[in-house]
Amino acid sequence: MDNYSRTVLITGSTSGIGLSCALLFAERNWNVVCLAKKSSSFSKIKKMLDGKFEKFEFHQVDFSKKDSIYNFFNKKQFKFKYIDALINSAGISTKTKIENLSENEWQDIFYINVNASFQMIRESIKFMDKSRSPTIVNISSIAGRLRSISLSCAYSSSKAAIIGMTRHLAMELSPYEIRVNCLAPGQTITPMLNSALSEKGQKNLAKNLPLKRLANPLEQAKIIYFLSSSESSYINGAIIDSNGGAL
Repeated sequence: MDNYSRTVLITGSTSGIGLSCALLFAERNWNVVCLAKKSSSFSKIKKMLDGKFEKFEFHQVDFSKKDSIYNFFNKKQFKFKYIDALINSAGISTKTKIENLSENEWQDIFYINVNASFQMIRESIKFMDKSRSPTIVNISSIAGRLRSISLSCAYSSSKAAIIGMTRHLAMELSPYEIRVNCLAPGQTITPMLNSALSEKGQKNLAKNLPLKRLANPLEQAKIIYFLSSSESSYINGAIIDSNGGAL
């Protein structure tokens, strides 16, 4: 009997799309390594699990600090022997317009949205050599694909950078049989969207979408799961738009 057990590493795993990914992968019998900036944020997912933690690990990693990511891997704080999938879901945003956008705020957004993803990939691939089907899924945004007025130049630029990184790494890592793909979600009901738009603003936004509604995080998580599974074994370097037809 084949006892191979798959392991996924998820950043930003305590809210929004990352949280939905964590729950979905565990439901599909994966080992799930959850990373988040604040250990206190794990209380939500633990409550949802109702004490059933056997498939989970929880680790605090500050994505704004290079040493925090490096130490997590260098000290091998997780118990699993290899990584099958990395989901780069951690990200931050701002509504600050260009005339008031400081260099520090610009750099903070790029560090967490782009640099942290780069560092996670660089360290994760060292643990993918024993995986049967290693994959990386980066999370971009519709804001990185078309003109956006709801978020800032910094956020849109960082998400466009994720797309460029995905396309390049799909080629660079292909000799190691590591597939790299990207999901560019449209407006999805997450804490980030809730902080950017009021309920009324979200309803008005939905009216202008072809499907007349916003996405829920689980819909996006199911696409990420597909990209992480053997069912997508010939998909590499793809940017998947999941925006209800907005693009």
